[in-house]
Amino acid sequence: MAKAKKTEDKDVLRILKGSTKFKTDISLVILRFEPKFLVKLLTEIAEDVEKGKVIQISQGTSAIVIICTESVAEIYEKRYKKYLISHKKDMAALVLMSPTKIVDTPGVLEFVLKRFAKNKLNIIELIGCYTDTTFVIEKKDLFRALDLLGEFGV
Repeated sequence: MAKAKKTEDKDVLRILKGSTKFKTDISLVILRFEPKFLVKLLTEIAEDVEKGKVIQISQGTSAIVIICTESVAEIYEKRYKKYLISHKKDMAALVLMSPTKIVDTPGVLEFVLKRFAKNKLNIIELIGCYTDTTFVIEKKDLFRALDLLGEFGV
């Protein structure tokens, strides 16, 4: 059992040797989900996506989360006031870019999340998209998160 665990940890560490990028001018705009509104929203913000002002959009059962620049978030807060649940400011997006092997390797996120939790680093939003994993954290925690990732070679 101990040998199997060491092999799993080695696989996880190899995957975590991917690259990392981050962006600090970030806000989260959380909007109430309604299907017709989502269609309208996606059409209206397409230009901001093209310009790189929208980092990621995630849809859940009750909410839509837009990770975007702070300047665009201010506009969305006013434009979509009717649907606004929350606007979180002073965030940073930390993107872990992994090799494709992450898709078939259990425990990679658990490895990272456990270390973040152990060091009292709160993740506000976590979004995965194929080989990219985006952690949205408070801007004040960014360097601590980078240090933690650096401990295992990221």
